[in-house]
Amino acid sequence: MRSKQKIYFLLAACLAFCVCGGCATGRGAGAVVSDLGDGTAEYRAIQGELREGEAELAITGQRIEDQSREIRSGLQSLEQSISGSQGAEQEIGNIIQRVRARPVDKDLVKEWRNRRLEGKSGNGETEGDKS
Repeated sequence: MRSKQKIYFLLAACLAFCVCGGCATGRGAGAVVSDLGDGTAEYRAIQGELREGEAELAITGQRIEDQSREIRSGLQSLEQSISGSQGAEQEIGNIIQRVRARPVDKDLVKEWRNRRLEGKSGNGETEGDKS
């Protein structure tokens, strides 16, 4: 029985201390935090600036990410274009080699040269006159 009385006494003492002692953040005797407004306006202004800066950083970060994606996309299309043009160059080279390897009729070549020379001589120039 005595132990129950001790527990009730300690409980009552703690309750009385909490009620009479006041809250640590209130206006009671145990006030730790001042609510007189010293520096709160400056603190709020600084917090506002920090929030604005954070918002600007987030926006800037998003823009950078978007531009990075665009650059990656452009690089991929450029790489595809380069690899595609290399294939086209190879194909053109193969075609030129096949054309050069075909047999050519000598009479056809002479006729073509004569026509070309006749066109130049119509202007008053010959192949030897042109420098």
